[in-house]
Amino acid sequence: METQPETGMMSIAQTSVPLFGQKIAIQKIDKAIKRARSGLLGKRNKPFASMLLLGPSGVGKTESAKAIAEMVFGDRSRIARFNANECAGEGGQFKAFGPPRGYLGSDKGGLLTQQVKALEGQCVILVDEIEKGTQELFDGLMTALDEGYMEDASFGERIDVSESIIVMTSNILAGEDLSDLEDEDLRERIALSRVPNHKTGGEASPFRMEFVGRIQEVIHFDALDDVDIAGIIAHKYRNDTAVKIAVQYNLLIVDLSPIALGFLTNKVGQTKFGVRYVDTIINKYIVDGIIDYEELPTEKSHTYIWDLSEDQKLILLDLNTDGYDKLAKLRDEPESETIRKMKELHISLAKKAIKELRKEYGIDQKNTNQKVLNHKMIVN
Repeated sequence: METQPETGMMSIAQTSVPLFGQKIAIQKIDKAIKRARSGLLGKRNKPFASMLLLGPSGVGKTESAKAIAEMVFGDRSRIARFNANECAGEGGQFKAFGPPRGYLGSDKGGLLTQQVKALEGQCVILVDEIEKGTQELFDGLMTALDEGYMEDASFGERIDVSESIIVMTSNILAGEDLSDLEDEDLRERIALSRVPNHKTGGEASPFRMEFVGRIQEVIHFDALDDVDIAGIIAHKYRNDTAVKIAVQYNLLIVDLSPIALGFLTNKVGQTKFGVRYVDTIINKYIVDGIIDYEELPTEKSHTYIWDLSEDQKLILLDLNTDGYDKLAKLRDEPESETIRKMKELHISLAKKAIKELRKEYGIDQKNTNQKVLNHKMIVN
């Protein structure tokens, strides 16, 4: 694959895309990419690589596709994405590859093919929830897997995918323990699985044996455990919610105490929505909490964390006045180590807030105005 930029990354875990858990799945993806790059496959007129990622919703399948794009193509946004849910409804069978000439929408081409064309085939072709696709979708992907091109029915053009990576995701067999299955047995289980057919109202087996057999790698993603969910909550808070609070309220609430983080993790774990519910939980308990807080602190230069009160409400703990000893005990580490980590988070969050303010007001590094200066006190 000579035309691809060399990123120097050896694993999708090294990209800017946050991935949690899934150690075995990540190793298998890395091996598949390494194998494809080896030049030993002798696959002429085939995609650079193809994968089917199995597992329940919200476990990192789509994020892994973004990480693959970054590792191989140098840009996480080089993804041509199509959700097989688009196939539902009238004319849905034509959505991916375009309706034939004379049909409504034939002047625009296929949703998937035109994205791949715009990226000149230098991309990850991501088909989400493929089990919900029509036979036309599977037939078009079969051609891509077998011949290395996609055909846009609207314009009658062939789009080369020989340098593309085809990643398909599916919830099929979700909830079943597939960890001990050999590759051949796993593929057979997929081919025999039945799902509801939205057209007939009955059930169908969307994956034909010959289709599954052409996919280079079938990879199963496990459900995330509480440690993984806690890591996702902490990451989203530190890199998103905390920055917005710093910008809007000029308060550096740098982190969550172990008790507060455990409380939120438990709330996510109690639902059936998995990590997709993380944003909702953060909004409900942290965003609403800051909006409805009766008396927000006025010492803008102090460092705060979220803690949990006895009546199970998130409250602010001022580390400058209440001391770091309580947090150190909760984290089971020396107080000096807690102070060091909290100061690092303080500085990091302040810099992110200033960067967001500059972006918001269109101010470069050499210039400033009073609004930014007012916020810059939080760096001290």
